[in-house]
Amino acid sequence: MSSVLTPPASRNAPCPCGSGKRFKDCHGALQPATTVGVERALAQMQARDYAGAEASFREAERLAPGDVRIQTNLGRLYARQRRHAEAEGPLSKALILDPANGYALTLLAHIRQRRCVWDGLDQLHAQIQNLLDADRGDTPANFNPWVLMSMPTTPSQQLAATRSYARTLAVAEQPGLRPGVSLVPGERLRIGFVSSEFRPHARMVLMLGLLEQLGRQRLELFAYGTRPRDTGPVGARVERAFEHFADVSSESPAFVAARIRADRIGVVFDLDGYTGSTRAAIFAHRPAPIQVNAIGFQCTLGSGWHDYILTDRFSLPEHLQRFYSERPLYMPHMLYPSDTTRRPEGPPPPRAACGLPEQGFVFCCFNNGFKILPDVFAIWMRLLEAVPHSVLWLIDTSAEAKANLRREAAAAGIAPERLLFAPRVATGEHLARIAAADLFLDTFPYGAHTTANDALLVGLPLLTRAGDTLASRIAGSQLRAIGLAELVATSFAEYEALALELATQPVLLAGYRQRLTANRDTAPLFDMARYARDFEDAVLRIRDEHRALPQ
Repeated sequence: MSSVLTPPASRNAPCPCGSGKRFKDCHGALQPATTVGVERALAQMQARDYAGAEASFREAERLAPGDVRIQTNLGRLYARQRRHAEAEGPLSKALILDPANGYALTLLAHIRQRRCVWDGLDQLHAQIQNLLDADRGDTPANFNPWVLMSMPTTPSQQLAATRSYARTLAVAEQPGLRPGVSLVPGERLRIGFVSSEFRPHARMVLMLGLLEQLGRQRLELFAYGTRPRDTGPVGARVERAFEHFADVSSESPAFVAARIRADRIGVVFDLDGYTGSTRAAIFAHRPAPIQVNAIGFQCTLGSGWHDYILTDRFSLPEHLQRFYSERPLYMPHMLYPSDTTRRPEGPPPPRAACGLPEQGFVFCCFNNGFKILPDVFAIWMRLLEAVPHSVLWLIDTSAEAKANLRREAAAAGIAPERLLFAPRVATGEHLARIAAADLFLDTFPYGAHTTANDALLVGLPLLTRAGDTLASRIAGSQLRAIGLAELVATSFAEYEALALELATQPVLLAGYRQRLTANRDTAPLFDMARYARDFEDAVLRIRDEHRALPQ
C-alpha cells in the first residue's frame, strides 16, 4: 500500500506512528520490554515478516493495552497487507484513546475510501479538516500527506500537513549552505533524478519518452534508484535513458545525499515526494544546489529544502502560489510528459471482448477506487438513470469494494449489474481497450493523472472538474494542452450537465472525439520533442537564476 510510511531504521528516526517525535522519545514512556517489542515489530515489518510483526505488536499490546501508538502501528500493519477491514479495529481504538490523533484519522478515512465504505466518512473528513485548520506551525506530524490528496482538503490544509511532516525529516547535520558546483568551460550541467519507481509504474509510463529525448549536448543525466533495480524490460529501458544509473536502495539518506554531492549534481529532481516507498530525508541533507519537487507527488512538500515544483500555469495558478513552499517552475504548455511509444496500433477490440454490451452508452473511469467519493458517485448514478441502457465501466478493485459500490448503486435505484469492472491487465492490453468506452468521467478532488493521459492518447474524450488543489487540476491541464479546454468543468453542476449533454448528443461527442484525434499529433500534449526542449530550457533557466536564491 503506497500510503504506508516506512518504519524507522533506528531509534533516532521519526516515529512512524505520527507523533512527530523521534522513536526513542515517542516510546520512551513504555516499559523497556514493551519498547523492545515495538522495535522488534517495526523491524519485522520492515523485513516484510508480517506474521512476526503482528505477534510482536500483540505482545506489546498485552503489556500496554492503553498505548495509542501500538494501536496505530497495528492499523498500519494491517493496511500494509491490504487487510483493510481488520485495520479498522485498532485504528478505532487509537481514536478512542486519542480522538485528535490525525494520523489515525487520516489512515482510517483512507481505508474506508479503499473499501468504498462511506458511512461516517464525512465526519472523518471534517475532523481532519478541523485539525489542519487549527495548525499553527508547531503541531506534530500527525498526518499522512499522500492520502490527504484524495480527501476534500484545501491548499492551505495540505500545506499545513506537509509542513508538519517535513519537520520530522529535518536533520541536525543539514548543511547551512547549498553545496557549490562549479563547471569547467564546455562541461554540461549535471542533473539527477531520485526515485523508487524506475520500473513498471505510472510515473515511468509518463517520463520515459522525455528521458529518452533530453538533449545530451547541454545536460548530463544521473539516476539514483532507492529501490532495488528492476531487471525486466522496463528497468533496462530506464537505465538506457540515463548516462549514469546508481542503485542506492541499501544506502542511508545521508549516504545517498553525499553520493549526489560527490557526483556534482547541479539540479536534482525528487520524483517521489512523500509517497510510501520514498526516502524523503535524502533531500533534507541538501545534496544539490537546486532541488525540484517533480511529477510523483502532486502537492507542495512544505519543506525548506525544495526550491521549485515542476508545474504549469493551469495546474498551479499564480493566485495559489502562496500555498506552496516551493517556487513554481512553469512549463509552457503542461506539467505531464508522456511516453507516446505506448500508443496502441489499430482499432480498439470489440466491446464483447472487453465484457461490455454491444449497445448503449459506456461511461468509464479507470482511476483507483479510493478516489471515488460519494459526491461524484451520486452524479454518476444520476447519469446512469438519465441515459437508458448506459453502463459504468470501472477498473477492478477488491471484492469488498466492488460489492459496496454495487450496493451504493442499488441504494440509488440503479441495477448493480450496470457497474462493470475491467480486470487488471498489462499496460498495452489496457490501452487498447480504453477506446471502446464513450466518455471518461474523472474523480474529484484527486483526479486522473496517468489515467487521463492514457485516455487522451487513445482518443477517448475525458470530462474533469478542476478545483483549487494541484491533484484536481492535472487532467484539466492535459485537456487544455490538447485543445479541449471546454471539457474542464469548475463545479459539480457544470460537470454533471456537460456529461449528460455529451451522453445524449452523439454528434457533439463525435465532434470532440474527432478533434481529439486530429490534435493528438499536433498539439503540445504528446509532442515530446517540444516538451524535452522546454524542459531543458527550464532547467538551464533555474541554473542561471541560482545566484538569486538564498545561500
